[in-house]
Amino acid sequence: MKFYEITYIIEDEQQERLSALAERYEKVNGWNEKEILQFAVAATSKEEMESKLQFLEKEIVKMEKDWQEQEEKPKEKRKYISDEEYEKCKRVVSAYEKELDEIEVTVVDAGRFGFVKLIYYKFPYGFDDAIAYTDSLELFLDLWDEWFEAQLLALTKNTPMAELDYEDIFKCLSKDTQEELMAKREYFAEKAGIGAR
Repeated sequence: MKFYEITYIIEDEQQERLSALAERYEKVNGWNEKEILQFAVAATSKEEMESKLQFLEKEIVKMEKDWQEQEEKPKEKRKYISDEEYEKCKRVVSAYEKELDEIEVTVVDAGRFGFVKLIYYKFPYGFDDAIAYTDSLELFLDLWDEWFEAQLLALTKNTPMAELDYEDIFKCLSKDTQEELMAKREYFAEKAGIGAR
């Protein structure tokens, strides 16, 4: 039991009650010991101290009941993606599914966290990078970039053009090849149910 100095000499029985109350309040994240003492320190008589103790005892019963109810409630897990975006992201992944496998990019359904793109796999260590998505358009555009850049690299492999940046590589391609690549973007957008931008 802790001992507290109040403005009058507190009796042992009240001292015990005050000490027990401080522990109970702290347990339910209510008042801390200092706050309880500040409330009790103004007592100038046994009767006033008794009145304050009765108030604290009455309040702690309510707080403990509320605290117990909160503890018994099943904890709700936070969702990071809306149901609508979840379905849209699923369509985006489905639209790119075959092509992603060819360029060694994997997108996994992470449930309430959204979708996660895993890239740069190194056996036996796993993936070097993981990026989470909760927005279908952002996912679509990122997967488009992955696929598009892989195509440009494949088209220029073992040529001096491979040293250029992606924009310059694209400009160097024939008009037909450029149109073919951009038509593929429209194809993915339509398949994913997203208006290409």
